[in-house]
Amino acid sequence: MRSVTMGADTTGTGLPWVEAIADSFPRHSFGRFHTVHLPALGAEHRDLFVDDLDGVPPLAFRLPDGRAYTWIAGPKGVEAVEGDAGAATVIELDEPTFSEYVNELLTATGCVRTERAEVVRGTLRDWKRWEPATRALLTGRPIYTNAVRETLVDRDGKPLDLRRSFPADGNREEMRHFLDTTGFLHVKGVYAEAEVARFAAEVEHVRSRTTPGDRFSWWSLNGDGEEVVTRINYLGRHSEVLQELCFEPRMTELARLADPGFRVCDDRLDGPMVFVKSSDLVKGDGNLGWHTDDGIGGHPALCPLIQAGIQLDHANPANGQLMVLAGSHRHANHWLKWGEEGDLPVVRIETEPGDLTLHFGDIMHSTPPPTGPGAGRRALYYKFSQEKTFEWVPSGCHYNDALFHADKAGRIAARAATQ
Repeated sequence: MRSVTMGADTTGTGLPWVEAIADSFPRHSFGRFHTVHLPALGAEHRDLFVDDLDGVPPLAFRLPDGRAYTWIAGPKGVEAVEGDAGAATVIELDEPTFSEYVNELLTATGCVRTERAEVVRGTLRDWKRWEPATRALLTGRPIYTNAVRETLVDRDGKPLDLRRSFPADGNREEMRHFLDTTGFLHVKGVYAEAEVARFAAEVEHVRSRTTPGDRFSWWSLNGDGEEVVTRINYLGRHSEVLQELCFEPRMTELARLADPGFRVCDDRLDGPMVFVKSSDLVKGDGNLGWHTDDGIGGHPALCPLIQAGIQLDHANPANGQLMVLAGSHRHANHWLKWGEEGDLPVVRIETEPGDLTLHFGDIMHSTPPPTGPGAGRRALYYKFSQEKTFEWVPSGCHYNDALFHADKAGRIAARAATQ
């Protein structure tokens, strides 16, 4: 994702993001973590990650003063030894950043792309190879594998039909179970044809007011060398209709199947937004690979989070569609490329105008390139999150913006990728 400046703190809150969020979590001493906490966590959770790390080369973390520990995977778990001479991958970072990484406030990608960490030996991909096991070790979350299929069952213990959609008046307990279990939900016919036409007209009005380079939109390049908009944030800047839709009762009721306490993020986390799919893109972020919405960090501050998608056009392979890895929101996930899914439960969601989709922000999801010419699928998205997110993220801001403000040590980085 290219550097942008969306969602900056333009409201003048002056909230010291990194300190305010990080200070809500334990500050880990680099030495004590490796000599006391890591061995204890490794012994407790070894069965969750030991097979995943079989044959994976050692990884080391090094502070600027030279202190370092190497993580070595073995049949008994992970052993930390002083120094980094034997590590295939070495990460240099300061102690606060290491603590933020341990607390899931930063991922490996977030550490590097915000320039808070440097891979001085090996590659970022080598570090990310360790990440699912690291999360399993630290949190007790199992690593996502095809074994998830055993958990994708209905309330009677029978396998779920992952292609299933529900009518707008469907049984709410069945819908809640499906959403909690799979991480997504497809609801048919929530909005009438006239409503969809009105929403689509408002989207086109906003698109007419959007220009390349503004800090509220993403642009891509197609094969003819033309710039096309692929995402527009804070739609309420130009449309009262799309802003008021934040509080539309049908969407709100369905989003709260995930959590009755959810609030709509009407004025933060990029607010109401629209994705626009185009064919023949050669550069940019119009086609997103497998990712989670907390891919740069912030899992405990943002999640659980629901993305509610109002479908304005048909979604299918030709016109572009959402894909998810069912059940991955409950696991630590490997960062996959298209074609690396193997026998994991990939679900390609085909929708019609007026349908509503829901998915958790931390489910692995993707929007691959349309297979047909002239694609133009539009989907409105509204985020719903818990009260804690509103306490940490002020109006006009996104959690990711926290990573680009200077903290107490003066650390600061340019705007980086958010997916």
